[in-house]
Amino acid sequence: MHAAEFQHTALGRVTVTVRQNSRHVSARWKNGLVSLNVPQGVRLPELHRILDDLAPRLLASRPQISYHDGMELRFPSVDFVIRRQNFAPARILGTASVPVSSVEVGSDWDFDSDHTSVAISDMLCKIARKIAPEVLVPHAREMASHIGRHPVGWTISTGHRILGQCTAHGVISLSYVLLFLPADLRDYVICHEIAHLSEMNHSERFHALLDGYLGGREAELVARLHSYRWPVFRK
Repeated sequence: MHAAEFQHTALGRVTVTVRQNSRHVSARWKNGLVSLNVPQGVRLPELHRILDDLAPRLLASRPQISYHDGMELRFPSVDFVIRRQNFAPARILGTASVPVSSVEVGSDWDFDSDHTSVAISDMLCKIARKIAPEVLVPHAREMASHIGRHPVGWTISTGHRILGQCTAHGVISLSYVLLFLPADLRDYVICHEIAHLSEMNHSERFHALLDGYLGGREAELVARLHSYRWPVFRK
């Protein structure tokens, strides 16, 4: 497997990964860029043709994440403020603190650039990883105690796609990106993992238990989580 980059007229910078065992072409947005997976032997002219064909669908599904000077992202327990700074023009700086963290964008950076959006998103994630243990774990522990369950332990994970996990030994792991969810969706994920302390599968008993924890709102919260527009690029 090897990777390369090239420029496409409509899609901008595209990362191409050649997979020896792949028979199909696939493309998706990743960190603000199109990530294209192709079988071995595909030549550059054919890559452009493939992307020309895929461009309408990719542009229609492009994650709409952008930031601006003075922007405030408000979430339970912590707010993120994005503002311009002039003392280090070439850099994007971050301050991790609770209840307010900040991302300070150097004057050399163009807020309208996709590259800038990715860099700001990366800084937001870096800050969130740092403060997640002091924000998420105490809250999750309090929720579990209120429900009457006591996990063996809590950990914070760095993955974006898996929001929570519960091991057979009773240790619950929560992704730091839960910091970027509204309170009820964050609590849904926490309750989902707490329910796994009793039911390690997704059986009817599991969903009945979880729905009870959520006051009958499981279906509503699942639907909202699936359609939620994240304020950062999920890797």
